[in-house]
Amino acid sequence: MSLTDMKIFRARKTQRPEALIPPSWSIGALGGFTFLVCYLRSFHFPNVPFLLWGDALGYATKGVRILGGEWPYRDFFDFVTPGTELVYAIIFRWIGVALWVPNLLMCFLATLTTFWVTLCARRLVRGNFVLLPGLLMTGFVLAGSFDATHHWFSTLFVMVAVAVLLDGISSSRVLVAGALCGLAGSFTQSKGAAVLLALLIYLWWKSRQGPAEGELFRGRALHLCLAALLAFTIVNLPFLAAAGLHRWSADLIVFPLRYFGSVSANNWHVMALEFSEKKGLLKWVCLPFLYIAVPVAYSWTFVEVWKRRKAEREEHWDQLMLLALAGAAMLIVVAPSLSMRRISCASPPAMILLVWLLSRKRRSWQIAAGGLAAISAALVLAQAAAAQLHHADQLDLPAGHVAIADARNAKVYRWMAHQTHPGQWYFGMPPYTLPLALKNPTPIEAPAPGDYSRPEQIAAILEGLERTQTKLLLLRPPMYIPHLFGYKEDHLQPFHDYLFGHYRRTRIFTTGDEVWERIRLP
Repeated sequence: MSLTDMKIFRARKTQRPEALIPPSWSIGALGGFTFLVCYLRSFHFPNVPFLLWGDALGYATKGVRILGGEWPYRDFFDFVTPGTELVYAIIFRWIGVALWVPNLLMCFLATLTTFWVTLCARRLVRGNFVLLPGLLMTGFVLAGSFDATHHWFSTLFVMVAVAVLLDGISSSRVLVAGALCGLAGSFTQSKGAAVLLALLIYLWWKSRQGPAEGELFRGRALHLCLAALLAFTIVNLPFLAAAGLHRWSADLIVFPLRYFGSVSANNWHVMALEFSEKKGLLKWVCLPFLYIAVPVAYSWTFVEVWKRRKAEREEHWDQLMLLALAGAAMLIVVAPSLSMRRISCASPPAMILLVWLLSRKRRSWQIAAGGLAAISAALVLAQAAAAQLHHADQLDLPAGHVAIADARNAKVYRWMAHQTHPGQWYFGMPPYTLPLALKNPTPIEAPAPGDYSRPEQIAAILEGLERTQTKLLLLRPPMYIPHLFGYKEDHLQPFHDYLFGHYRRTRIFTTGDEVWERIRLP
């Protein structure tokens, strides 16, 4: 450590503790700011929800299917645990099906995650640096992922589990953390399992600090695993029993391991795809920041813990190790398909560690941290302003009044609303099912190229369309043209043949959506 670093380090240690902790109102103000800017990104002021195209609409649609008596894995396909669909089903059961629910839910998820990030940061940094991780979350992180899906639900539970263990590893804290891992696994099974393993490593790390701690390791590890298993079982056992072990494991274990990464959007090619597709600030600011800062923060923290834990015994090395292990576990799980959305949801611990690393360096690094805060604030304000100032078409759809920012999409929704009625059978582009209150007669949302759509799923599509005599499909060419992207394994040919034998294309929109209507067969 240089002489300048030693002066900064000693100055931090000699200041009065009460002077180093920001007042509670500032933390509340950060939470209010986060909710406000998220609300402005989600709703056309004052209260019209933007129709956000993303996976949240798909999970909300599955929540409606649960309300209709269908079960995941038994009646429709799902490759993640059912926590997200259950949340939507419970909310819809309580207030009715409404398009503003995913938007408002994302506002709460973002605010709660920022709150727990700030609480964790208070244990490691002081002064205004406490607020910086939450501000980086609001700007950089939420720019890359603004979708109320299993990614954010499971990350929120992980952050709460980490916060519980930051102040100690008593039996009660270990039990609570284990239960939270089980709940995280009930939204994203891989993330819950990976973080559980990370917490076991952390307990082992703590056990090496003395004979007394070593004797307690086995009991704590057992408590952690049993609590996680119990929480996971309570949520998932009814669905396992309904679908059967074979179907349940095929969807949740076999498919993610063997077939999920068979398309470019779900493997390492996604980084190049996103860089070519993103524009403006997302491409040149948010994407480079996340792809560089997140892995560097975790790896750099491990190096710092290894090199300095004996020389600087006053530092919170155990807490730093806990954050780095949990965050690295989340990152490793999504590393094979590292999209902006996935790395964003693995980044909250990294934001804390990045600020801690910058705050303990020389003055120029601390100034750089302030610069990041300013850029993040500018980013989020620009996004909120752009959402409000951009013209959006407002439509009355069966599921509610919405604002649609893309005029081309608005034209499709307007046409579909006039051509369909609530409860009608429909198959095709998933974002149209819930807003138009349509019903999908098949187990999957839409056919996909490559090995992603399995032969049995294609057969189930044909059976559902034939059984219900579905009159209208809304498709895009990759959904029905085999080998369009050059995948060797492709199972779309039966669907292609059925489509051309039973439907005719009657309309093509500028979005690329194609209307296919059923023809009368002799």
